[in-house]
Parts: sequence; C-alpha cells; structure tokens
Amino acid sequence: MNRYDDFRPDVPALLKAQDAALAAPDPGARSGDGLGPIGRLATRVRLYALGALVKSGAHRRLVYAGLRLGWFGQFQEYWTNQLGNRPLQPHDFYFLSGVYRQRLQSIDFEQLREPALASDAGHLEAWRDHRIVYHLFAHTYRDALSPLRVHRFARFVPRGGRVAEYGCGTAPMLSALARRYRHRDLQLVGADIPHLLFHYARWRLRDCPFVTWVAIEGGNDAPLPGLYDTIFCLEVLEHVPRPIPVLEHLHRALRPGGHLIFDYIRSDGTGLDTVASLRDRLPALQFVLDHFEIVLGRVATDGSHVEPAVARKREPDVTRR
Repeated sequence: MNRYDDFRPDVPALLKAQDAALAAPDPGARSGDGLGPIGRLATRVRLYALGALVKSGAHRRLVYAGLRLGWFGQFQEYWTNQLGNRPLQPHDFYFLSGVYRQRLQSIDFEQLREPALASDAGHLEAWRDHRIVYHLFAHTYRDALSPLRVHRFARFVPRGGRVAEYGCGTAPMLSALARRYRHRDLQLVGADIPHLLFHYARWRLRDCPFVTWVAIEGGNDAPLPGLYDTIFCLEVLEHVPRPIPVLEHLHRALRPGGHLIFDYIRSDGTGLDTVASLRDRLPALQFVLDHFEIVLGRVATDGSHVEPAVARKREPDVTRR
C-alpha cells in the first residue's frame, strides 16, 4: 500500500488486471432492463429530486459543507481498493488535489508541442504520466458538484437511443445517463485511449451491462462500432493529434439527424494539448459547419473559444428521378 501519497500508477498493469476482471458487456442490454413501471417511476422521482437540489444551489452547498459525501465514498473505494493507496479523509482529498495540481503544472511534453516529435506512442505516454493524477481528483470533484451536466443536452438523447462518449475520460455524461436516466432505455458506449481516467470510468460503471467500452489504439481515430443517435465529444478535440479525422469519423458514426455535442477549447498547444489540434482547429470547425446544422450554441471560425454546442447531422439529399 502506498502510504506516502506519492502515487505513480503502472497504468498498463492496472488496465490488464481490469480487463481480466470486467464482465463482458451484453450487446442487447439496455439501461431500462428490469426496471418495470415502479422502477421507472422511481428513477424519474430521484432525477427530479436531484434536479431540484441542483437548480436551487442546495446540492453544491451541501457538497462544499461536507454534508453530501456519496461521491467521496466512491472515490475512497477506488483510491484504496483498486489503486492500493492509503485510506483518505475528505480533508486529505482536498490537500492531495492541491499537491497533484502542483505536479501537473510542471508538465512540458515536447512530444505534444513539437510537430517533429509527435507520435501516437508519445501521446499515450503523456496521458499515462504519473503527474496527471490530478485530473482524477479534479474530474471527481467536478462531477460531485455538477452531477447533472448532461441534463442540458438530454433532449438530444432519444428514448431507446444509442449514445457514445468519445474521449470519455471519467465518462461524466455516460455516468449521468447510466445512473439518472435509466428509464430512457439507452445503450451506452465509452471510448478513450487506455489511461488512468479510462480505468476509473470502467470501474465505476462496472455493474452496467448496457455500457460498452472501446479502447482507442494508436493510429486509429475511428474506433466506434456501428451507428449512434448522439455522440458526446467534450474537452477532447484540443488534446487529439488529428482532430479532422476524428470529426470525420464521428460524422460517419452518427445516424442521419443524429446529434454531435462538442466543444473546442482555444488552447496554446501546451501541456496535454497538442500543437496539431491548434494547427487544424479552424479547418476542423469548418468541417462541422459544412456537414452539420448548429442547433444549440455558436460555432465560429474566427479563433474564438467554442463553448459546448449541439450539431445535427444533415439528412442526405434525395434527388427524385
């Protein structure tokens, strides 16, 4: 057990052990299986109750005050039992978050900011660096404070639909859909490069047979199998080596009329952001404008930051003869 908080994960070993332990997904499973009328009603009631707490601001205040700690219990179990670290108290969580954030700020990955050094192997190596452990803390706490970030986009997730989260990290959108929207009868797919956040996402949704996981391997920007009604791609495009092929793949993977929910941070190509994503940013956004209709938000090619937006895939032209 790591008792000194100098956590340096062996990510390939963790993923290999997890691969052996995870149950195989059921391709026919849906989130509403086994709920029944009472279960569906209970899911809606819990969703509306949480929504009321979130909208009023009470939920966030309770988390800040340490009076709502379900999120911490889950993190504690993962941190201790899965990663082999010492048990934490809430104050340890906040302290270590600051420590690991300082380590993250020391990052300078030449293989991401120098085009001549760029490679898929270097990209994966950067995301497996022990200094990005801070992201595990940061995403966990952000999800605790905002458990219903997906709600803004729920109307673009059809009942009985198939939904993917590309570059899912800790899978905040899939987790919310799996836990809060089971009555929608969804099939969910999470895809990311095999790193620590992906390991955490698979662990916390390990009891959901309707969730399938896809590891994105080097050189393959098009890993999603089949077609989807909705694809989330949030806080991703600034990190990838090839944003245009990624967007082309997501366009192909969407059914006609399906929705892509995405953003594109205007970064400087430093840290974990790639210089290629900065170089290709404007043509990538132009691809979106050429192939999608923007139905929520604003997508501009003037270099400004693109906040989360919803783009609907255009229906194919049908020419009568």
